[in-house]
Amino acid sequence: MPESLLDRFKPLNPQNLRAMFDGVSSRYDLLNRFLSLGRDNFWRKALARRLMARDFPGRFLDLATGSGDQLLATRSVWPQAELTGLDFSGSMLGIAKEKIARHYPQDEVDLILGDACDPPFEDESFDSVSISFGLRNLPKRQGLYEQAFRILKPGGRFLALELFYDDRGPFARFHRLYLEVVTPWIAAWLFKSQNKAYTYLSRSILSFPHPAVIADELQDAGFRGVDFETYTFGSTMLVWGQKPLPC
Repeated sequence: MPESLLDRFKPLNPQNLRAMFDGVSSRYDLLNRFLSLGRDNFWRKALARRLMARDFPGRFLDLATGSGDQLLATRSVWPQAELTGLDFSGSMLGIAKEKIARHYPQDEVDLILGDACDPPFEDESFDSVSISFGLRNLPKRQGLYEQAFRILKPGGRFLALELFYDDRGPFARFHRLYLEVVTPWIAAWLFKSQNKAYTYLSRSILSFPHPAVIADELQDAGFRGVDFETYTFGSTMLVWGQKPLPC
């Protein structure tokens, strides 16, 4: 089999990953609309509708929140919830702050600079914890699961929205062509100085596990009621699980 992006994929270390997102932050949203064929907001709202609030109006945390699109999608579904976003890129958080202020001028959303695998929150602080399109950038997913479990209230829900490649899907050949050829080409055209970043992201999608694998990982991390859905011809997964109530 000829060498592919998957064969050449090497995860970035946290410093290089942060530098990459700082570098693409100014046009991150524009390129994501192109690369998701305009479907990313639909996926984010699907996540928002599965958030769980045990205590009204709900306290939700979005990890690796980036430019804040998941927070905006969540606010559209949960207008009174208390929202917090955490990201390790100061440039991305700056854009998130501007966007939230533009859409919801009176809104108070906490935006915190920090590590998703070491979130600075007390135990049992949130009703739901989410991560959108950030799970595949982590060197060790288990650490994030453990932290999400720790900061969730008993009965709270963890949700992960992510892109993946299903080599057994009916559109697998087209999807691989899109990731290996079309995506880097669009990135090079629209984002000349940072097109390597989107080549990296294509590789990370191709190497990411099937949602059933992620569901098993959540089960092993102690979550219960684990399940998943896929969207847009099997290109996107939403996986969730709940922290058990005490016996």
